[in-house]
Amino acid sequence: MIHQPAFAHGGVDHNNSCFLTVGDTKLRISGYQFQPELEGKHFCHFFPELGQIVLAVEPLAEGQEKTLVTLELAALSSWLNPAQAFTVIKQQPEQLIDTGLASISQTIRERGVYRLNVTLQDASGNRQQQHLMFLVGIPVTKIMVMIAGGLLVWVIGFLVVSSLKKKDA
Repeated sequence: MIHQPAFAHGGVDHNNSCFLTVGDTKLRISGYQFQPELEGKHFCHFFPELGQIVLAVEPLAEGQEKTLVTLELAALSSWLNPAQAFTVIKQQPEQLIDTGLASISQTIRERGVYRLNVTLQDASGNRQQQHLMFLVGIPVTKIMVMIAGGLLVWVIGFLVVSSLKKKDA
């Protein structure tokens, strides 16, 4: 059997890390929240709670010593006008990515769709940009557990009713 990494849910791997490719550079993106029940967990596309979030970006390969990275956090502000759909709510100053890690932090108080804009500029001035969209304040895991529990109750109820009908017949 050959073991290879499997990528699902837009780049989430088994370590709950997300990957984003900007030009020729592959980056690992890790998201964090600081509520007690979420301590030590990593997020990518779904941040279950409102509050402070941190998104960290690090290159997977060395050789990025002269590459500058700029991070912007944007919120979906218009469903009707795609050209102006996202409004920047925070921007980090550009920094050398040779430190191995760049991050952006923001306290988010409204549920919604957000986007991380990652811009890389190499030593010759070429700029490339990529985006990562994510949801904040939507507890997807809890919702899925409730749906599964509801379906289980429905199936058990159906089986009980079916067995009672058979006994009456």
